[in-house]
Amino acid sequence: MCPESIVERQDEGPVRRSLWVCAITVVAVTLAMVPVADLRLAVHPNLINAFFVLMAAADLLTAHLLIQQFLAGGRPATLGLSTAYLYSALMMVLYGVSFTRILRTGDDSRWSEVCGPWLFLLLLGGFPVLAAAQQYVVAALPERWIALAERRRRAAVAVVTAAVFALVIAVTVAVVGAAAWLPRIYRDGTPTTAGQWVVGAVLAAAAAALLAVVRNLRHRPPVEQWVAVAISASAATAILFLAAPHRYTLGYYTARVTLLIASGVVLLALLAESAGLYRKLSAAHEGLDRAHRELSRRAEHLAAANRDLEAAGAWKSDIIATLTHEINQPLAVISAYSEELTQEWDLTSEDERRAAVRALGGRVDQLLDMAAHLLALCRAEPGEIHTQPVALPVAQAISRVTDNLTRQARARVSVDHGPDGAAVWADPVHTHEVLTNFVTNAIKYSPGDIHVSAVLDGHGDEVLFAVTDEGNGVPPDFVEHLFDRFTQADQTGRRTGAGFGLYLSRLLAEANHGRVWYEDAVPHGSRFVLRLPRAPHRPETAPARDLAGGELPLS
Repeated sequence: MCPESIVERQDEGPVRRSLWVCAITVVAVTLAMVPVADLRLAVHPNLINAFFVLMAAADLLTAHLLIQQFLAGGRPATLGLSTAYLYSALMMVLYGVSFTRILRTGDDSRWSEVCGPWLFLLLLGGFPVLAAAQQYVVAALPERWIALAERRRRAAVAVVTAAVFALVIAVTVAVVGAAAWLPRIYRDGTPTTAGQWVVGAVLAAAAAALLAVVRNLRHRPPVEQWVAVAISASAATAILFLAAPHRYTLGYYTARVTLLIASGVVLLALLAESAGLYRKLSAAHEGLDRAHRELSRRAEHLAAANRDLEAAGAWKSDIIATLTHEINQPLAVISAYSEELTQEWDLTSEDERRAAVRALGGRVDQLLDMAAHLLALCRAEPGEIHTQPVALPVAQAISRVTDNLTRQARARVSVDHGPDGAAVWADPVHTHEVLTNFVTNAIKYSPGDIHVSAVLDGHGDEVLFAVTDEGNGVPPDFVEHLFDRFTQADQTGRRTGAGFGLYLSRLLAEANHGRVWYEDAVPHGSRFVLRLPRAPHRPETAPARDLAGGELPLS
């Protein structure tokens, strides 16, 4: 399996120019230092110890960042790369311990000639090999192991960390235990030929690792690409080791400074990449928040639309149920009279025939009235009622209602036109509809006289139209529902209409900034009141707008 196959959800892309600049700079500076690398300098133990601490800390932080990337959902190869940095940090600690032993025991001790140099060379060569080999190792793992590592990421981190510790311990034990059989890198402070061959092998391993990494660099995510700079620093250190094999030379110090700077550059680059990922994550989170708010807003609108649809469905069902019930009674009467006239025409007197025809006409009028109210209600209910207010004289509004009554009905109605010149600011068609509904209801349900009046309220800002009858009134427990949709009190067994009229009256009054209500009349009877705003100036007579036809300008 090729290394590219381990790339998971990672698109190919160009390598950052800054990465190439850093890697090439490390090699170029190293080659420029080769001619003077063997220049002897003073011994600075504190500088070397500071190098150990900083180098170990930088590699440890780099390993930590890579592990966090993996825990946040990164690919397993990122975890594999963290093992190289963790190995480098642990080996640097051990090499620092061995350097302390070298300072105490002198240049001719086993630690100075074998253990210390071999630990450093295994650090120098082990890091590039691990960094390059991890992609092949991860690619060779069974798919079920990869899936298990992605499901249980913390457990995978623990296993890999334990494996690195075990490797470092094994390497250290092998070097210390086999010190007598390993080739000496130094003898009495002088580099040996065998040591030079070992350093050459380390250089070859670092160069091969660098080529392997660079070859597949574009397949790696940005957080993994910077390992090329660290491997370049390892190769550069091996070059300086060959050019200046003695300790405490310019090449000796330069090699260690190069390693430290390269580690710092890689760490800063990873921090920058992590910060960039965090910014992208924050931006994505803000985008998700905006999307969530938008979805919530749309869900609220959808819920409101659903409620409106449910209300419209309920309204439609109410209309159908009410009409089905209310239309049966007049149709039954029409059917009965029609059948009687058809079958018993010769047996009925002229007066009986006239009474039957009048009854038929009354039921037909009832159906027409029901249809007119239903048409107006269907136009008003779904949307906003469109009003065209004008200065409407009070006397004119009342006269138009009484003029449309039959002669018999007009004989029962007395009128008080209110103050001279009083006018309301309202739609004349809507006003006519409400007052006509009040008066026709009074005629239907009251056997006595009916009085229509208009007065100003206490402040003189509004006009109160009142229609008073001498009927039985409205049951007290039904008053609060009187102007609701499809409701009607059953008075003395008589029930006509479909409960549209008063509900429509309320809608029309409210559309004109007015109000309707019911009062008990004294000593008995009903009073229905319409309150409308008074016109600000003395009006001219409002133009007629097809009042007789009952056409309501509704949208």
